[in-house]
Amino acid sequence: MGHGKLNKNQYPNNIRRWTNISAEGDLVALGKDFSKCFEPMLSLNLLESSDDHSQGIYNFFRNEEGLNCHRSYGYLVNPAVGKIIADWWKQAE
Repeated sequence: MGHGKLNKNQYPNNIRRWTNISAEGDLVALGKDFSKCFEPMLSLNLLESSDDHSQGIYNFFRNEEGLNCHRSYGYLVNPAVGKIIADWWKQAE
């Protein structure tokens, strides 16, 4: 929705902390340093923090088309991802 807008208006204003999770072998997330993408939001004080979790995350989701390391199903059943979500939930209480 912010495409073509400037400064704070180009970003969502309802996110305080952003966590990026990328699995080993996920071709969509090969760069592994996603926080750089959020630096403008940090400098505009739209975010408090941006964290990357890209080491030791494995997504073995497989369907009839074969292995797909990017599918959310595999991320959501991953114990490391579950811990990140549980820690966030505890912090929100």
